[in-house]
Amino acid sequence: MPISDTPTPQLPASRLSRERFAWVMLCFSVTLTVLLWHYARTDRTGHVHQRFDYRVSKEKSILLSRLDAYQQVVRGAQALFAASEEVSREEWHTYVAQLKLEKHLPGIQGIGYGIVVPAEAKAAHERAMRAAGFPDYAIQPEAERDLYTSIIYLEPFTGRNLRAFGYDMLSEPVRREAMERARDTGEAAMSGKVTLVQESTEDVQPGFLIYLPVYRRDMPHATVAERRAALVGYVYSPFRAHDLMKVIFGSENEDIEVDLFDQTVAPQNLMFASGRPAGDALFEQDVALEFAGRRWIARFKSTAAFDAITRNDEPLLILIGGLSLDLMLFAVMLGSARHQRRMQAAAMQIQHSHDRYHALVENMPGAVFRTEATPPWRAVHLSKGVESLTGARPERFLSGEISCRSLVHADDRKLVDEALTDALAGHAPYNVEYRLRGADGQIRWVSERGCGSYDSAGQAQWVDGVILDITDRKLAELAIREMAFYDPLTTLPNRRLLLDRLHHQLSSSARSGLHGALLFIDLDEFKRINDTLGHHTGDLLLAEVAQRLRAGVREADTVARLGGDEFIVMLDDLGPTAEEAMTRATAIGMKLLASLQAAYLLETHVVTCTPSVGLTTFSGRGLSADELIRRADEAMYRAKAAGRNRLNVF
Repeated sequence: MPISDTPTPQLPASRLSRERFAWVMLCFSVTLTVLLWHYARTDRTGHVHQRFDYRVSKEKSILLSRLDAYQQVVRGAQALFAASEEVSREEWHTYVAQLKLEKHLPGIQGIGYGIVVPAEAKAAHERAMRAAGFPDYAIQPEAERDLYTSIIYLEPFTGRNLRAFGYDMLSEPVRREAMERARDTGEAAMSGKVTLVQESTEDVQPGFLIYLPVYRRDMPHATVAERRAALVGYVYSPFRAHDLMKVIFGSENEDIEVDLFDQTVAPQNLMFASGRPAGDALFEQDVALEFAGRRWIARFKSTAAFDAITRNDEPLLILIGGLSLDLMLFAVMLGSARHQRRMQAAAMQIQHSHDRYHALVENMPGAVFRTEATPPWRAVHLSKGVESLTGARPERFLSGEISCRSLVHADDRKLVDEALTDALAGHAPYNVEYRLRGADGQIRWVSERGCGSYDSAGQAQWVDGVILDITDRKLAELAIREMAFYDPLTTLPNRRLLLDRLHHQLSSSARSGLHGALLFIDLDEFKRINDTLGHHTGDLLLAEVAQRLRAGVREADTVARLGGDEFIVMLDDLGPTAEEAMTRATAIGMKLLASLQAAYLLETHVVTCTPSVGLTTFSGRGLSADELIRRADEAMYRAKAAGRNRLNVF
């Protein structure tokens, strides 16, 4: 808001008295202030809702990803039985030990195998187990049933897991429902809320289990009837809900709480609660989670820490500051109306109001200024706020020792000068954002808003305005742009940014006549590495592949990640002919092929992962970006079909 040195203009003649006009203006300005306050509060609330929704989405993704990882461990155990004629107890122990679950997937209670035992075979089964070195072995509970299952393998085979040895899981209805679902579908099935047999009398927790069926290798199991006939047992993992969820959610989530319910929200269905002090949450959201045929409800609630992080007093400041300005304006107008015949008293009142107004401007954030209306825009007035922006006191600018415009970033000076010149020429206000270098060398983003003051002939006399620090907002905008256009794992451009650059390159190619090329790269054995060594190792591999691709191309070329283990390399300006472009692109592709073939050292693992590469060239806008990607993709699949670890040209 500019500081004006000109006399206060006289109000226009009106049938309303000056006092009535003052009341009308007060009502109008108060209404406007309340509307601005309401808009600011609504906008801020929307941003907080978005932040809470993002946290909920992130925690949901973490939970489902970790459950999927545990399911893959059980699926690996199922594959062990499918690949072997018989799995001995020693082989089972060695397999589970090699998984190193405590290191890679903490929170899992164990991995077990239960065998199906018909009623007529129960006695023989128990004798065989006792003869194998377990003299006290018996299927429990002991009641007679048509069909039994018995846990005969469970690793680690120590501690509380020993209580489950010989337990018949079919004897309990909740477990039986999940087991029968796994048996009939052939897919993983998660049970409802149970109390694990591993529990003792202390620290009893809710639990659940994930089952996968094991069928006889020499029998078909394409239909439900065939699967029931071929069933020999189940591989499964038991989980103590509290221990598991504390590992998944960790202790660092101070800003959000989570309660997990099985099927429906009810006290008896509670699986896990974060356990933080109870209180009225400002934000709460129920999210349905479907996993392994079971439905959970996750109730996410904000905490006092979340409220503290997202708290913003800007709407309140707008309301208080706006009402203060409204009241001051009203006081000036009303005082002028009542004391128009007493010039001396009116002059004193105006001066007093001016002093208060000046004090308010000096204490408001940013720098309020008045400058000359022609370059170099010499400062006539500057508030003390300029010191916080530039590190220099207002007197240095007013004396001409420093010019505000000299501190504008060199790349932005033309933009600022054009904004002021155009605004003054059009008698319009202006708003321009630019970078400002302070006396300490620090670069800040600022927003400058202002307008010109003109004489009766329409000539600009000076420029009044305010400069506000918007560095935090700019940094937030840049962070949002990074999230929208770059892959968070590899920091490579994502599909959206790749398509944008490809569109630009097609236009550039049409103008220059130079050819370019696309390389579609897919890792041949990535899924095996990801499944056997874990997602963390898979992520390390993808990051290393991204680095090798960057190092193998020119700085002007684009390396992007489409998703999963698929990458695209866009090569620009390879030559004026298709033959030259193909030759150069093939050479680069073979170079990348050789680079990606080399072994990778990923923490404690040394792995080899070869690529299949598809190549296509382009020139001008003859083909769309999507068609070019499709062609490169087709060439890549031909490379895979030809034996992998090679380059194929479309």
